[in-house]
Amino acid sequence: MGMAYALGIPRGFKYVRASTIDEALKLLNEYGGDAKVLAGGMSLMPMLKLRMTEVKYLIDILGINDLRYVKVEGDYLRIGALVTHNDIAMNRLINDNAKILSESAWHIADIQVRNLGTIGGSLAHADPAANYYPALIALDAEVVIRGAGAERVVRVSDLYKGPYITDLKPNELITEVRVPLKGFRGVYEFFRRGGASFPSVIVAVTYQEREGVITDSRIAIGAVYPEPVLVSGHLNGLGVKEVGAKVSDIVNSIFSSIDAKPLEDTHAPGDYKVRVARNLLTKALTEIASGSVQYIKAPVKDELIRWEFRDGVEYVGDLVRVRVNVNGQWIEDLVEPRLLLLDFLRRHGFREVRRGCDEGKCGACTVLVDGKAVKSCMVPVVRVSGHSVTTIRGLSKGMELHPIQRAFLEEYAMQCGFCTHGFMMVTQDYLTNIDPTANDDLLKLSIKNICRCTGYINIIKAIKRAAKYLQS
Repeated sequence: MGMAYALGIPRGFKYVRASTIDEALKLLNEYGGDAKVLAGGMSLMPMLKLRMTEVKYLIDILGINDLRYVKVEGDYLRIGALVTHNDIAMNRLINDNAKILSESAWHIADIQVRNLGTIGGSLAHADPAANYYPALIALDAEVVIRGAGAERVVRVSDLYKGPYITDLKPNELITEVRVPLKGFRGVYEFFRRGGASFPSVIVAVTYQEREGVITDSRIAIGAVYPEPVLVSGHLNGLGVKEVGAKVSDIVNSIFSSIDAKPLEDTHAPGDYKVRVARNLLTKALTEIASGSVQYIKAPVKDELIRWEFRDGVEYVGDLVRVRVNVNGQWIEDLVEPRLLLLDFLRRHGFREVRRGCDEGKCGACTVLVDGKAVKSCMVPVVRVSGHSVTTIRGLSKGMELHPIQRAFLEEYAMQCGFCTHGFMMVTQDYLTNIDPTANDDLLKLSIKNICRCTGYINIIKAIKRAAKYLQS
């Protein structure tokens, strides 16, 4: 096995599942620090694949549908920990009661990541550039944490203890996010440089007002410093329109009070991040003062994405038996628990599923699992045992081209063909489940596959043509 391939798969682990919260907590108590929880896996899997971390036991909790709900109860908007990013973006109750939270979700990676990634998993992973932390801190949100026989509530601002470190104990789970219904208005500003999945700068501002005067305010800055920065009450007592005249003084005062060294990354040096953060905060405050806050115009829905564990986990020695329906044909195999869906498909002759970046960025490996686009290089095949997988071969019926295939041919979006499979599969999900009109703003926030020929103009034209074909 070559080094490049070895670093494209995780080290070996034992895969186990939990179908209830109590079962998950029991397994965490049993395995202790040797286990990690797999929710969506969109943060954990890249780290396992790059050998930045390893684990003896991987506890898959994605099938605990008791942790999938959004409801208003008492003084809180309550969100189950396994609600996916796409649901956070489009759920009606979240859009009505915590708009900047839905705005933050729209900026998370792409459709494939948002189909599997969860709000609880993102918070537990605690990436310093995570989208949710500034929005939730600005909303004064809390998380509910369950341990064996105990439950506690922690503010999101106190949950984060440092990059990839939280207040969670090894035997605890985040089960719920609670947003207090305080009537906060808000602005979420975001900057990403290059093709990175994570942002370089996030600024979230929330405020309450009475008769034109701000009575409470919270400003959160993320991705710039080792931990999210919260500035509370800095706008209190100011008239909303008065903020516009004092923007420069407010911004200077806030940043002079921050005693932290900015983070460096491959996309932006620290001093550049601070300058961008100042500009974004200036923009946010100016929009608030002028009443010109603009939100993403997106569809809303009430139903949530659910996930079912279809087959049990049957070990044969160190191998596990899997059974996957690929394009209508059931394929059974004995595999290592770490084997990725990408490698399973290519092993069984579906070479149209491409190995691209192998880090979950390029999207060349995209397939549909039960009609939802996922990056097959990020999913252990054992997770989808019992489920249906569709590749480009399964998109068309017989010899007749699917409308998406026809559109890509007609707009000369095929080009070298390497990325084409992934683009078509994510386009199918996007036009079917997100936005059948191919709205420009939603399109650029949703389909972010990489084309090696850089032929994005023709691909965009093809997606828009496919939208017309599918609506006719």
